[in-house]
Amino acid sequence: MWLSSNCRYLSSLLFIVTFSLLLTACDDDSRQEIALNAKGYPDLSRVVAYSDTTPKQYLACAKNYRNSCLVSKFPPIGLTFNTAVTLTDIEQRTFVSHPWMAERFLSVLASLPSEVLSLFRSVSAIVIADDIRPSFYSANTATIYIDPRYLWRNEEEWLTIIAKQDFRDQFQANVQFLAVRQSVDSDGNYAPWVSNEYAENNTMRTTEQLLPALFRLLVHELAHAVDAIPPTSLTSLDPRRTIYQNISAITPLNQTLYDRFPLQDDLLFDAANVLYDGVTPSYEVSTLTASQVGAHFEVEGASDLYGYSNRKEDMAMLFQSYMMYEYFGLQDRFLFLSQNDGIALGCSRYTVEWGQTGRMFDPLVYERMMFAAEAILQPDLPARSTPERKAMQIPTGTSWCEMIN
Repeated sequence: MWLSSNCRYLSSLLFIVTFSLLLTACDDDSRQEIALNAKGYPDLSRVVAYSDTTPKQYLACAKNYRNSCLVSKFPPIGLTFNTAVTLTDIEQRTFVSHPWMAERFLSVLASLPSEVLSLFRSVSAIVIADDIRPSFYSANTATIYIDPRYLWRNEEEWLTIIAKQDFRDQFQANVQFLAVRQSVDSDGNYAPWVSNEYAENNTMRTTEQLLPALFRLLVHELAHAVDAIPPTSLTSLDPRRTIYQNISAITPLNQTLYDRFPLQDDLLFDAANVLYDGVTPSYEVSTLTASQVGAHFEVEGASDLYGYSNRKEDMAMLFQSYMMYEYFGLQDRFLFLSQNDGIALGCSRYTVEWGQTGRMFDPLVYERMMFAAEAILQPDLPARSTPERKAMQIPTGTSWCEMIN
């Protein structure tokens, strides 16, 4: 575990997962259609290659995430380099709207373990631009698109980022509960993140402070990439077909997870579709209380409600939980909160109706998490047959103020 004891993170009130955009099924086998409700997709008009050695044709492919280039024109990193992935390899596939974004990104990558760099084999490019929000992975391009809010270090850099809301924030109003994830240490103490928003009390950030949140984002998006193109499939990609045509012909890793450990609660699938994909809620979902959704969630094997939005997100959330514990010693705390009427502002407005510290150590969640991690990391995964800890229930009625303080 390499979480520095010197890091001190500024707390934020609530964190709702904002990692990857939801993508619909395809109308044909050449490209993946982008969901119509996904407002605010970036135009990427200002994006350029960071490295002078990047092949020129890669830029057009990386920028046009709504279509899919031939593999021969835009191969994944692991198809070009048969040796271990290096920072230079990744630099040549990095595209940005401002040079500082690549500089910050690569400085963080320099501190990551080799196991994480190896996951970039399934990635064709990394794009970081001023108008990307939220971050996402596109199966059209096998590319990760990163929100620069994870990377700024001072006011000058912050001012180059276009003000833009995550389009999914509006969907929270369609349900009566809040789904919240926290990261806590081995003693259950809350480990708040440094804020991604510039503020009077948050004007400077170090690379060390950027690391945990960016790491969590990266392993989530890299899980999508490896899920779509497992390293064992790289050499079998057909260069005459598009990236998406190739991905469509591959059985994703998440299929093996669902063959063995499927999620089954229809109500949770419906609730996740409302919260994360903007589906119009049924009466049952719109009236669902925090305690009711918690009772359904407790007996299933997901690490996060976001995992019910689709199978790819379930796989990525499980892997994210594993990696944050393995490299930072941080475990999940997952909560469903109710809102107290009559209290307009502040943490006292919210009450825990269901919660677990160490959700990842619930036996069914743990078994699914280790299966997902093994599928993605393959031989790099340390062998563990039983959870190191136990999932601990949080008493119903606990104040949110108590949880964050």
